[in-house]
Amino acid sequence: MVELFRAEWMKINGNRFMASFTVWLFPVGVTTFLLLALIPALGSEQFRDQVNAAPPSWTMQTLLPWTVINSIITRMILVAFAADIFAGEYQRSMWKNLLPRRRRTTYILMKFFTMSLMLLMAFFLTCLLAGVISGIVVRVTGAPYNLTAPGETLNDFVSSFALQAFVAIVSGLLAACFAALGAILTRSILGAVGFGAACTLGEQAILLVLIMIGSALNAPGIIKLYQYTPGYNLSNISSWATSGKAFTLTGTMSQYIDSMSAGTSFVILAIWVVGLIGLTVWWFRRQDIVS
Repeated sequence: MVELFRAEWMKINGNRFMASFTVWLFPVGVTTFLLLALIPALGSEQFRDQVNAAPPSWTMQTLLPWTVINSIITRMILVAFAADIFAGEYQRSMWKNLLPRRRRTTYILMKFFTMSLMLLMAFFLTCLLAGVISGIVVRVTGAPYNLTAPGETLNDFVSSFALQAFVAIVSGLLAACFAALGAILTRSILGAVGFGAACTLGEQAILLVLIMIGSALNAPGIIKLYQYTPGYNLSNISSWATSGKAFTLTGTMSQYIDSMSAGTSFVILAIWVVGLIGLTVWWFRRQDIVS
């Protein structure tokens, strides 16, 4: 298994163009952006005054990258990343050489494991670089760079960071699952990207679809189904992490949505992830690839 993991890791990073502009784009991007901030920090008195008026803390800057990581743009990037990992084996005719050596399930699960570990490392490195480089920029302006914000404790930070990290990994893994399914169905990188992007965007638009169906059928209570989608549960966990309360909808729709605990959202998301990975494995095992 160690050899298989090492081979998968080297294969993914061996495609330097794809790896650099997808998973490793996040730490490189935040480093570049913050280093550019040194220019106004050194040359603009107004910028230095603004930073000194409201200096950020290390915890604040470390949590800030999650707003980008937990976005739909990031999920689209990860769809492309996963599409290359899974569909690339078809287009490069690698499955015929790999599958006779090991069970199909082992290969697919190792791809998911390696990809998830790589995402986790990239996301954590992004947050670490954001905290460290931001400190350099803040200190250049002459402002203090404290560990925590006033009234904040490290326990609060750890709890919020852990929940945000969970949201990021699960949302990325869900996007990857959609791309993996698309890869198995289409056996094409382009097809996997299209299928994964359509599923990811469709999942984000499910609330609007439910509203339209409820209006057409005069059954507004159907909106409750939204609470069982990944989008709602990711938003719910993120809401608990940032505000300490459940995610709610605005307007008249809120009366049909019950408050849900973060623990319940964890369970629902686990079912989604395990179900999608299981479906991917099942479908892959039924394919005729070797002949």
